[in-house]
Amino acid sequence: MIEKLGKRAMISVIATAVMVASAVGAASTAQAETVKIPKGFLLTEAEATKPLTEDQAAEEWWTVSDKLTKPLELNPCRSKEKPRDGRIAMRTIIGGTSAPSYVTEQLVLYPSAKNAGAAFRKLRADVEKCAKAKAPQTATVAGSFHRYTGKKVNIADEALLVKGSSYERGTEEPLKGKLYISSGERYVVVRRGSALVLYTADSYWAGEDTTKILTNRAKKMAKKVCDLPGVCTRRG
Repeated sequence: MIEKLGKRAMISVIATAVMVASAVGAASTAQAETVKIPKGFLLTEAEATKPLTEDQAAEEWWTVSDKLTKPLELNPCRSKEKPRDGRIAMRTIIGGTSAPSYVTEQLVLYPSAKNAGAAFRKLRADVEKCAKAKAPQTATVAGSFHRYTGKKVNIADEALLVKGSSYERGTEEPLKGKLYISSGERYVVVRRGSALVLYTADSYWAGEDTTKILTNRAKKMAKKVCDLPGVCTRRG
């Protein structure tokens, strides 16, 4: 009888443990699914959502998206695969002008700092892996290519400053036969806790101040994300 009672007690304990684990897992899943980035939270959001006059709309345009399937704005290997990095919330803002020129802001939230760190490391590895590739333009001069160079910067938990440059070989004097940079981009990627922050623009967006402006924005957002519940306290 005692032996039977012991077995029953053991089964009861195991069943209770399973129920508790299931409840905790469900709560964690529900919490992940309900994570939201507050409206107006991103630095460029006010500008991106303000009404434009007809003349302004002909010169500039903005898009704001919370789709989790959007690729990271730094995508050196030009992957078209659906993201599978565990992200739970995301907002992407893209601004363009008739210059033409563009600037973007992107905030991505993950369940833990471990997940965000893995996404950051993969992005850094992709910059090295796909450092040099054929130029992305559909119509290019033979021999043209695009190059990425990245370096660590001291922002938040970890950060990367990336420079993209498109090279072409001149067909007319004085650049005939010589390689020159025809266009370029700047990227600042920062991880703070369980968040990734990305700021990008073409190199002509703000001229020589492009990198400085993007870096300052990244620093500001790296502090601001700590206002979101759990972002800077989660340990992965």
